[in-house]
Amino acid sequence: MQIPRDPAASTYEHVGKGLRRSDLDPDPIKQFANWFTAAIEAGIHDVNAMSLATTTTDCRPSVRIVLLKGFDQDGFVFFTNYESEKGKQLEANPYAALAFYWIELDRQIRISGKVKKNSRKESQTYFHSRPVGSQLSAWASRQS
Repeated sequence: MQIPRDPAASTYEHVGKGLRRSDLDPDPIKQFANWFTAAIEAGIHDVNAMSLATTTTDCRPSVRIVLLKGFDQDGFVFFTNYESEKGKQLEANPYAALAFYWIELDRQIRISGKVKKNSRKESQTYFHSRPVGSQLSAWASRQS
């Protein structure tokens, strides 16, 4: 099937100011913080939604949307059930990639590296901070 041409595409004007190395913070985490703050201020819906790419045991790519729960110099934080498909994939191969796409800002951010488990305490604190319905859903399903 061929995708029909989007009539709006020809009228869409990329209004971003471009990207110059001289405008970037040398610390990539600080730069991400600047961009994340700009995305929040722009009112982007689900600003913390990101694609998480892993690989299966037979080296096939697997990608899904997860939510960023925090970030600092130690890395980017998301939570998952360790028995989920992604949890098992990360156990077998702890390298993954993240991608943020904020079309309103003409911005895409790619991050890759080694994933490590949060401490049990961090995981439990997060789990208990969720609404009861979300806790029950996470308990009943291995998707969260």
